[in-house]
Amino acid sequence: MRSFPGSPRVLCGAVVEVDPTSPLSRLVVFQYNPDHMTRALRPRAVAPGPAADARRISGAPVETVTMTIEVDATDQMEQGDPRAAAGIAPQLAALEMLLYPSTAQVVENAALLAAGTIEIVPPESPLAVLVWGPGRAVPVRIQTLSITEQAFTPDLFPTRASVDLSAQVLSYDDLPVGSPGYALFLVHQVMKEAMAVVAGVSGAVSAAADVVVG
Repeated sequence: MRSFPGSPRVLCGAVVEVDPTSPLSRLVVFQYNPDHMTRALRPRAVAPGPAADARRISGAPVETVTMTIEVDATDQMEQGDPRAAAGIAPQLAALEMLLYPSTAQVVENAALLAAGTIEIVPPESPLAVLVWGPGRAVPVRIQTLSITEQAFTPDLFPTRASVDLSAQVLSYDDLPVGSPGYALFLVHQVMKEAMAVVAGVSGAVSAAADVVVG
């Protein structure tokens, strides 16, 4: 995607798969940043009780993020880029694999079941991190991926698609203390608190200036 000369460099959003057991963690960089992102926050309230508990909360709010990601290999195919031979199928596969257990885990559990193991722990998906600029990197659980494939190669590989992504942000209430996502969300909250302080100070200064001028 070309930009005008002298225009500021725009950072690209991404979804990163963090898997300490795999040296080849997946990185899905957004080819085009979504035009908009919707964030819905729901307070994590305690169970109903005395009136004195009406304002108590049990942890960080439950946050859901939705966005539409556009993926297009048209330019790369016109330029003869060999990486576009399969269109955008690799990029879509990388996104979809965030919802799959690894093949190794499936085979291992099948072997345990065949050996007569009574209790088998369901496989755990790798930790996904949504990166939206240097100030926002949060662990997420992908809830839905709705993919609309819009154009194809002669071999029926998709070359253009629109992906509607919905994800729940995972906080320290959802992750064990030893998880990298636990610390990552704590850092995210500390940065949010600092920005709220800046906003409060800025508002107070503006209000004081208005009083002086008035």
